[in-house]
Amino acid sequence: MRTLLQRKSARLGFTIVAVLLVLVALGPLVVHYDPNASNPAIADSPPSLAHPLGTEYLGRDVLSQLVFGAQSSLFVGVGGALGAVVIGAIIGVFAGYFRRLEGLLTGFTDVVMIFPAVPLVVLLGTLRPVDDAYLVLILSVVLWPPIARSIRSQVLSVKELPYVEVAKMSGMGDLEIISKVVFPTVAAIVFAYFVLTVAACVILVTGLEFIGVGNPDVVSWGSMIYWAQQFGFYSGDWWWILAPGVVITLFTVGLALIGYSIEEVMNPRLRV
Repeated sequence: MRTLLQRKSARLGFTIVAVLLVLVALGPLVVHYDPNASNPAIADSPPSLAHPLGTEYLGRDVLSQLVFGAQSSLFVGVGGALGAVVIGAIIGVFAGYFRRLEGLLTGFTDVVMIFPAVPLVVLLGTLRPVDDAYLVLILSVVLWPPIARSIRSQVLSVKELPYVEVAKMSGMGDLEIISKVVFPTVAAIVFAYFVLTVAACVILVTGLEFIGVGNPDVVSWGSMIYWAQQFGFYSGDWWWILAPGVVITLFTVGLALIGYSIEEVMNPRLRV
């Protein structure tokens, strides 16, 4: 962690993400408007002291929607990334460590990777009514294969190291070696993929809601953009369009900086 925080990119990424998370956490204590409460008398109002980010076409406060909508977007992003990383790490570790399972698990991973991620997410999203839990499931099922392949490559290298051979000679079983020796060695890479996958999930779920795959009546960053692209351009509500776009961009850039910084620290070939 000390080495990681010496990098400007990592410090900048942590700062961006921390500031946004604090604003989201403290937002409900500061913003007193109901994100679903409409007030036609102040519809399409530009930013002001009463409404710092203005109002949209129904008179709902954009700042309150941005703050409360973060809960849904972050739940899906973190949940989907966690599911994908857990599946990818388990399959990657077992495929890399157990030679007899390598062909089966690698073949299964390759079969899943045949299908492009974005069209597959859209297809699965149209099969049934979408809620946050279903979005988490879709993202977990679709996004794990690249993680599994990368972790498998790391495990193939790690299991040839001398201290793994020493662990085997000491009488440790395979599962014990995996849990106490192999996985801790690749844990930083797993965390880096988790951070990057959170960013990917937020972008994917926003894109899904933008094209109407999801519940537009639930306040989230994606539903804000969905309604803004239908009515914001027509009404000239640039603040309504700009606010969620800037927040999503900052959040994903911050996560990307953290993830790539971790990868640079763990991979000597990327250090400069």
